[in-house]
Order: sequence, then structure tokens, then C-alpha cells
Amino acid sequence: MRRTIGMWGATATLMGYVVGASIFILPGELGGVTGPALVVAYLLAAVPALLSCFVSAQIGSVFPVSGATYVAVSRILSPFWGFLVVWVILVSIAVGVALVAYGFADYLAFFLPVNRSLVALASVVAFTLLNVSGARASVRAQSVMVGWFVFALLLFGVGGLVSADWRLMTPLFPNGFGPVAAAAVPAYFSFIGFLVIVELAGEIERPARTIPWALAISFGGVLVLYTMVAVALPALIPWTDLAGSTAPVATAAGTFLPRWLASGISVGALFAAATTLNGILLGQSRDVYALARDQIFPVWLAAVHPRFLTPYRAILTVGTISAIGVALGGTITQYATAAVLGFMIIQILAALAVYVMPTRAPMRWQTADFALRPAFRVTASVGLVLYSLGFVVLAVLQGPRAAAAFCAFVLLGCGYYLMRRRKMKIADC
Repeated sequence: MRRTIGMWGATATLMGYVVGASIFILPGELGGVTGPALVVAYLLAAVPALLSCFVSAQIGSVFPVSGATYVAVSRILSPFWGFLVVWVILVSIAVGVALVAYGFADYLAFFLPVNRSLVALASVVAFTLLNVSGARASVRAQSVMVGWFVFALLLFGVGGLVSADWRLMTPLFPNGFGPVAAAAVPAYFSFIGFLVIVELAGEIERPARTIPWALAISFGGVLVLYTMVAVALPALIPWTDLAGSTAPVATAAGTFLPRWLASGISVGALFAAATTLNGILLGQSRDVYALARDQIFPVWLAAVHPRFLTPYRAILTVGTISAIGVALGGTITQYATAAVLGFMIIQILAALAVYVMPTRAPMRWQTADFALRPAFRVTASVGLVLYSLGFVVLAVLQGPRAAAAFCAFVLLGCGYYLMRRRKMKIADC
């Protein structure tokens, strides 16, 4: 595959993936539990996101190939752990895409009477086909939509802070700190995705330079946008009314903006959902492609389209899994918590790979154009592992049934891997 994604394309793809419909939807349900301390939950969730940026930048520089997280973990830790990265991504996609697709449908309902499930499914199909047609086409669409929803969030954030009724912000912790800490887990769903940039490393121009800069710009922009939204929302609508709103940002925008301009916020939410769907299909299909190329998945999934030069079978596979997730049903918080549980496992494995990278891949490490200083590498890796483990514990306590189902899926994957390894005679070392 060709390197066709530049700095702006990489930044737009990353921001579009990270800033999805969840920031337009989740704050309502979470704010109804945390109260005005909603912003504290989002700041807690930002810590592992920042650490994952350092880990992502290092992986993308040392392994500038498509599906880089899988490649790094499988080459440095073991093929089994690399397989587990992609296997966990698949279940996270199934639940994460469903949340985003239903969010797209909910905001579209502001303009048109729609069948929620049908619209959610149609959005997944549409972006699957867009990705099959080429990475350049999907990145161009991503860039346009990112520009719109960033403007919408800035309009809401700045206007909301100016129009805020600060009396609504007291007391800050009406239910104590416990619900705030628990809310940080589903809130992290809004930060998920900084690792996705390395999945496209094989198609990014000058990845050792582009990936760190794209991560730095994206994280800074995302943190500013989320902080403004998390502060403005409970300062515009009483926190006790937030939980019942399916489109809280659009509802709050209607309190200080004229109707036609508030509608632009809803359009921004539609675009945010669309860019996340696009980013998931664009990035995670490369993991499936990489695993098929290593013959862990059936090798026919590694086929590249002769005209569009995209891993079209891997894209169609991820699209199909996403459609199944849409059909499962579930609440917004359940979807978010399950997806976060999966991505925490992925982050732990990626962080461990970076921690031992200089000794396990010395040649690649020495020739990499970007390398973290030893203190930064150790701090980012160990910090991400510890923070992720804490989030895993909170996720299990919040949703034991979802955690049990997740574990069952992981065991199923382990069985598949052992069977496939025995058949292909793959050495797990």
C-alpha cells in the first residue's frame, strides 16, 4: 500500500476517530450521576489517553507499517499476545461502533423522522464501502467533517461558558467522589483511539515525524474541546435533568443559540459520529490485514484490491462485525464500558512492548528516527499499565456480566489461536 496520508490527513483522521458522537451523547448520562464534577471525570480519563500518545508515537516510529500495534506486540512480546490485540479489538469494535452508529441516528432524528436501527446499520454499510474505495477518499471525507464538528464543539464550548449559570455548578460533588471515579471509565470511551494512528503507519508519509506531531496536535485539541463541553453542559442544564436527555449538547445549545445555529451543533454531532465510524473501519481493518498476512487469520483476508489498493476483504470483515454489534442492542453506558475494557487490555500490551522495546528489538530501536528518552519511556509505559489495570477493575465492578461475556470471548479467541497455530505450525516465541 502507498504512503498517501500527510500531516493534515493523519491529524484529521486521528481527531475524527477520537472525537466521535460519544462526546455529544455520553456527558448527559454521566452528568446525571457525577453532577457538576463531570469535568473531573473527563480529566481523570485524559491521563491514560496522554500516556497512550507517547506509547503510540514510539510504536509508529519503530514499526512504521500497517497494523503496527499488532506487529509490535507480536514481534516483541509473542505472536499470541499480538493475536490477542486484534481479537480484543474485534469485540471492542462490535460494541463501540454500535454506540457511535446509534448516536448518529439519534442526532439525525433532530432533522428527520427515522428508524433508529435502520439508520445505524446504513451508516456502517456506507462507510465500509467508502473505505473500500481507498484511504485517500476516506481521509478527504474525514478532513471536511472534522472541520465542521470542531467548529460546532468550539461554538458550543465558548458560547456555553459565556452563557453559563455558574450557580448550577454548586455543589461540585453532590454524590461524592465515588461516582465521578466510576464515570471516568465510560468517559474514557471519548478518548479511545490515539493508538489508531499507528495502524496506518504503513500509509503515512514520513511516519517518524508525522505520527508524533499528529498525536500532539490531536491530544491538545481533544482535551480543550472536552474540557469546555464538560464544564459548559452542567452550567447550562441542571445536572439532575441531564440523564434523561438523548442529545444533551444539542439541547443545551438551544438554551443560548438561535434554533438555526443550534441545528449546526446537531450536524456537528452527525459528522463526529461519521468520522469515528470512518476511523474505526480505516484503522482496525489494517490489524485484520496484518494478522491475515501473518497467516493467523485466513490468508485470503490479506488481499489488496487491484484497483483501489485497499485491504478490502479486511475492511468488509470489520464492517460486518460492526453491523452485528449494531444489532445487539444495549445502553450507551454499557456499550462504552465494554469497549473501554477491551481497549485497556490493548493499551497494557502495547505499553509492555514499548517498555522492553530497546532490548527485544535493538536494531529497530537504534535506527528509529524518533525515540523517547529512557525516563519518559519507562514513565509512560509503567503509568499506562497501572492506570489501565485500575480502569479494568472499575469496569469489572460496574458491569460484571459484560466482563464475563468479554472473558468468554477472549477464551474463544485463545482456542482459535491454538487451533490455528497447531495447523500452521507457528512458533509462539
